[in-house]
Amino acid sequence: MSASLSVAIEHLEVPLAQLRGRDPVGIDHHLQPWIARACRVAVSDVQSYRIDRRSLDARFKPDLRFVYNLVATLRDEAPVAAAPGITVLDAPPAQDDQLWHLPLRADRPTDAIVVGSGPAGLMCAYLLAVHGCRPLVLDRGRDVDRRGADIERMHERREIDPDSNYLFGEGGAGTYSDGKLYTRVKDRRMRFLLEAFVAARAPRHILYRHHPHIGSDILPHMCRRLREMIIAKGGAFRWDSEVVDIAVAGGRCVGVTLRGGEILSAPVTVIAPGHSARALIAAIARRGVQHKAKGFQLGCRIEHDQSLIDLGQYGCVSGRDLPRHLLHAAEYNLVSRPPERSGAQSVTTFCMCPGGEIIAATSDPGQLSTNGMSRFARASGFANAGLIVNQPDTHRDDPLSGFDVIDRLEKACFEAGGRDYACPAQSAAAFVRGEAGPAPGRTSYRFGLRPGRLDRILPRETVKGVSAALTHFERIIPGFMTRGTLVGVEARVSSPIRFERNPDTLESSLSGLYLAGEGAGYAGGIVSAGLDGLRLAETILTGVPARRER
Repeated sequence: MSASLSVAIEHLEVPLAQLRGRDPVGIDHHLQPWIARACRVAVSDVQSYRIDRRSLDARFKPDLRFVYNLVATLRDEAPVAAAPGITVLDAPPAQDDQLWHLPLRADRPTDAIVVGSGPAGLMCAYLLAVHGCRPLVLDRGRDVDRRGADIERMHERREIDPDSNYLFGEGGAGTYSDGKLYTRVKDRRMRFLLEAFVAARAPRHILYRHHPHIGSDILPHMCRRLREMIIAKGGAFRWDSEVVDIAVAGGRCVGVTLRGGEILSAPVTVIAPGHSARALIAAIARRGVQHKAKGFQLGCRIEHDQSLIDLGQYGCVSGRDLPRHLLHAAEYNLVSRPPERSGAQSVTTFCMCPGGEIIAATSDPGQLSTNGMSRFARASGFANAGLIVNQPDTHRDDPLSGFDVIDRLEKACFEAGGRDYACPAQSAAAFVRGEAGPAPGRTSYRFGLRPGRLDRILPRETVKGVSAALTHFERIIPGFMTRGTLVGVEARVSSPIRFERNPDTLESSLSGLYLAGEGAGYAGGIVSAGLDGLRLAETILTGVPARRER
């Protein structure tokens, strides 16, 4: 028997006008269409239900309505949307992983501060809360409900809220992404992380599929439920609370300073800033916390009709030649390694989003970078991916200068797009030829495209590498270059610095301060960031540095 989930539904209304031709008494046995509509799932996802109460609402005669309170059993992977009156009755995760049974140190810190509610911060806070440490999670952004409204307002007004956008807010940048959950990192904590996501209503298939994903329509609900799970275990959250500095006394970190001057004290501080929290990263670095330059990547995003990618990868088109539930939108992971004599750099595709859309991944007014996201169904009709190139290691003497390189590129992209968050775009074939090319066509990018010379915006060596890669990828997927459109710049791939860690404690060079995730230079995606947060939490709880090995 397939797995299932239970959903409590309050005040399910069934207008009697819709029951003409039916037996109103018998409607109790045929509520599947109304349940499916309330939960925003397919009727076939509704397996059964139990009615707890039925009443008749006759307040607005002649519009009479039956009103039900019930518990429905749905297919386990049905993407139930959060809504008033809809409560998913989640089963807690199985407690058979060793992270549930750690050898805790007697003096483990309680009331720890965790800065950042991205994957690293959330998973660190979750494990701390599991073991009674009552973490306080701080984020300059907002909870997912207000964040979603802020993003819609951004599209309507073409104005960026620097505190609440596609990058800042509950869940971090990963909330609005493809939600990929695979990584090259080998870590025994993977099962614990995935089971926590499933307990927060991620699809159960992430436990067993080779390349699982969640989708940006489910991720916000998952983040909300993770928050509720942490609060239920003694944790707390504060939104609109930007940390601008760390508090130091007696040679150790004793808390953080918020914008506005409030100082919050804690025995342990974990900062998981995300790579876009440049001001906070710079403030920590200037405090003398040891750090060094690391490689980072720049590039652009390419977009195609999804049918072209399906045809190239499958030899047929999903949804046309085979049902979409049997064959999902095709993805790709391509690498170009030109011969050394060519002088062109290697290029990899990054954050490929089948059936997805391109978004304005920026948090700074006057700057523009792209990223991709897709919903659970991956059904937009477009495919997009970043084409990224490792940058020369020219910022070794001043690690923070890598951010200056990124800032200049994002400002140039914003200017080339017309200063209203439209993106400059260029056909891939014209990019290779060094020409302006035709005006861009259809796109998933909601702010729209304007003709632009990306071959003149990106660094020269990056242009050379991307050009060689496009020619190579055309041989792998016919039409990749000749029918592709390059959109904007991809500048927020990774942080240009990494903070040093004490190998005996995993602390930063400042006692009492732990730095986690992408902004600290230790991760590159939802899973690797979440695992890094778990590693630090495990170390804090046990006093023994947690390793990556299985």
